[in-house]
Amino acid sequence: MKLVIRSFSMVLLICLLNGNSLFAIYKYEGDSKAITIFFNRDDRKGKKAVVKGKIVSLSTSEELTEDDLTGSAHIKTKATVRLFERDNVYPTSILYVIDPNNIVVSKFEVKYLFNSIGMGDMLVGYGNFKLSNPGYRVIQLNDFPDRNDSAILKSRGDYFARTGDLGQAIDYYKKAIASDPTDPAGHLGLGLIYYKDSVFNFAAAELLKAHKYIDRLYDNEDRFVLLKTLAEIRFIEAYESYNTQENKIKFRKEGIAYCKEALRVNQASVDINFLLGEFYYRDFKDNTTDEDLAKEYYQRVIEYQPLHSKANLRLAQIAVKNNHKKIALFYAKKAVDGDPSNQEALELLKRLQ
Repeated sequence: MKLVIRSFSMVLLICLLNGNSLFAIYKYEGDSKAITIFFNRDDRKGKKAVVKGKIVSLSTSEELTEDDLTGSAHIKTKATVRLFERDNVYPTSILYVIDPNNIVVSKFEVKYLFNSIGMGDMLVGYGNFKLSNPGYRVIQLNDFPDRNDSAILKSRGDYFARTGDLGQAIDYYKKAIASDPTDPAGHLGLGLIYYKDSVFNFAAAELLKAHKYIDRLYDNEDRFVLLKTLAEIRFIEAYESYNTQENKIKFRKEGIAYCKEALRVNQASVDINFLLGEFYYRDFKDNTTDEDLAKEYYQRVIEYQPLHSKANLRLAQIAVKNNHKKIALFYAKKAVDGDPSNQEALELLKRLQ
């Protein structure tokens, strides 16, 4: 009995702190999740939607919404929402607020999702909530009735990609994207096909869409592959493709960021540590190199793979630049031991001996 009273008191306290009442929070609790909503009072057709939750509190956001051109903060631009169900709700999702008559009064973008011990799944969203009130329901439009089909279509695309039928794979990945444009899996599959075919601009376009919804990639391997491929594309664009100096610097910066994000998924990745070393080692002739950082990442590579030929070669070259012949000779020998066909390492070793 004490537990029940304590729980009820906690909910009451939360409501009072937010300026709400128990009536406001639970007013529509019994409503059906699947409803028809209207965008104005003259709308007779309406749209199908799913009730996702209810506004708990409204306040002023710490940042302006993207479409706010006034440059000044307004009241009621941040909503805290208690979710009834979290399915298909992610950061960047667009949700709507409806009044008691099922008329849309606000539109907002989901910023954060979190779990509260007292109230369960919650979200924070930014928008213009001038016409909204605590207790109003939050809905998601049912614009993609075949949303659950996207995983099936993506799996079929994967099958054809494995069997080498890239035309069919591309077709199914595009169908998966059409079924649910916010599912990153289809974009990832399509982007990887373009990348392997060296169509880097198309690959980057799809992979950047996948990255926008990366929170929906529950498999860490998929996340890692996405970030690694984006980093590799940016490396190619920065160092191996024709681009303006300004774009090269931009791509280098983005590539480093993707590498570091990938290391948060797999810090022991030899490929990513080496790629970061290359980003810092390669010269733009405008002081963008950082040999100390390059050396640090190359050394991480040989911690995981002692005979990594290219990393040892880079360490030998850095030592030569700094007139450390003995150190250079040591790494040059390891570079050749790791790959006896590495001509650059063989030539350097010959000069140092």
